[in-house]
Amino acid sequence: MYIFELVYKIIEKIKNGKIFIKKEDFKENYPECDHIFVPVDSTKKVLACTKCGLLKKIE
Repeated sequence: MYIFELVYKIIEKIKNGKIFIKKEDFKENYPECDHIFVPVDSTKKVLACTKCGLLKKIE
């Protein structure tokens, strides 16, 4: 029963606008990052920066 009460309280907070999710514009942070790319998948055609998460596809 306690779980349902928690879910209800969270839903009510979202409806009332008490929970705000801060969105950052990562495009502004990309020039500041010293990119270190590592492969994301086994094909090694998709790389991601370990610091900022910038994705880069290799053709």
